[in-house]
Amino acid sequence: MKRTSFSCLLRSFFVLWLFVFTFSACKKSEGPEPELSREQKEGLLKDSVYLYTKFVYLWEDALPNSFNTRQYDTGEDVLDALTQFKKDAGGQPVDRYSFLDRTGAVSEEIQEGLAGDFGFDLRYTAEDDLRVKLVQPNSPASAEGLERSWRIISINGNTNIGQKALSSNNFRALLEALAGSSITLKLRKPDNAEVTVTLPRKQYALNPIPFSKVYTTGNGKKVGYFVFNSFISIENKNIPTATKVKIDAVMADFQTAGVREMIVDLRYNGGGSVQTAEYLTDLLAPADANGKVMYTYNMNKNLAADKDFKAAFAPVNISKKGTLNLNNIYFITTGGTASASELLINSLKPYLPVWVIGEQYTYGKPVGFFPIPIFDTELYAVSFETLNSKGEGRYYSGIPANRSERDDLLEPFGSLAEDCLAQALYHAEYGSFGTRTIAGVSSIERTSSARASVLLNTALDRKGNKDMFKFDVPVKQLP
Repeated sequence: MKRTSFSCLLRSFFVLWLFVFTFSACKKSEGPEPELSREQKEGLLKDSVYLYTKFVYLWEDALPNSFNTRQYDTGEDVLDALTQFKKDAGGQPVDRYSFLDRTGAVSEEIQEGLAGDFGFDLRYTAEDDLRVKLVQPNSPASAEGLERSWRIISINGNTNIGQKALSSNNFRALLEALAGSSITLKLRKPDNAEVTVTLPRKQYALNPIPFSKVYTTGNGKKVGYFVFNSFISIENKNIPTATKVKIDAVMADFQTAGVREMIVDLRYNGGGSVQTAEYLTDLLAPADANGKVMYTYNMNKNLAADKDFKAAFAPVNISKKGTLNLNNIYFITTGGTASASELLINSLKPYLPVWVIGEQYTYGKPVGFFPIPIFDTELYAVSFETLNSKGEGRYYSGIPANRSERDDLLEPFGSLAEDCLAQALYHAEYGSFGTRTIAGVSSIERTSSARASVLLNTALDRKGNKDMFKFDVPVKQLP
């Protein structure tokens, strides 16, 4: 990612701190500088986390002017402590987003389109019913033939995987298994056949659009549908990525088919690159929105007063791309739909009818950040808030659904029997939402009163969350 110098204001803010730790490096040296120990680096990291966060933080005015970082063991502990200062009306911390990236995972996944895991994700559809919700193409799970809707019988030999049993240790066993170097799963397929597989953790290229299709309603309307799982950057080092190529190909197919209604499936999309959200908005916005405001930024007084940062956070306007001119757009969401996904939804709302179908609310993350490199770690501290052209945003509790539907894990993507897709297609044809049996399905299993833990499913949805990243911000790596 591009590294440019800080502005004078930021340099001034850190001049005393940098003097203390780099004065010796300014003197003529008779030999190479001694390598910092692990403890020294961590100490500098802890100090840097506070100083940088104090400067860029959206809620900078809530932070203390001095802060003893050395009472904490790690940089993560310092950042976690800083996120506790800004409270909502209920007295709870607003910031559940800021983090440190020590492994370069953000750069790999969002800018390079690479993931390093097993290639599947899970969700509870009932108290004791854990299902495969998503299988990534090209992944270890895909190579073993796993498919959405398969039921998990055991994980690493443990069959006691119901929510009640796992809650006794705060779901630690499940989350640790998903973070391991390998995992053994026993699964039951829809035909009741059982299979056991062992999957290695492996790097693979992500495919953000695993499914797309054009449907024709009973009255002849053409409806485009695509599953979009991650806002991987459309550019990497100024070169178009496979994600951009895939988006362009799918949109070209929709244009050729004469699509006038669009369904975007964001149910498992935790966000990613702001640039990709802008590109999709340009493609999906109506022609008469061209040149109008897509969204604006809100930031703290430090960034707003600095010319370099002010330029980086200028209002973003729509630059219409392609020939799609939609009558309605439908977004399928869950409690894990977050960040750049919510930015896309919110940015389009002023310009065409937007319908949200899915769980009652999205995750709620109207804020984002940019990377601040400190040694071999990158700090992501919330630094901006986005508002659409009508000044709407601040959906910290999530964007509400127009039609509440639970995630139908028993059906594959694109199935007409899948509740959320069926509701969108029904509305596209009739102009209103239908009953729960519109797809001809009314099984007891679908309408079971046993409800999954919203908190746990949201945690599983956000495993490896992509957030809202802005990479074209002027930052400088510390010495």
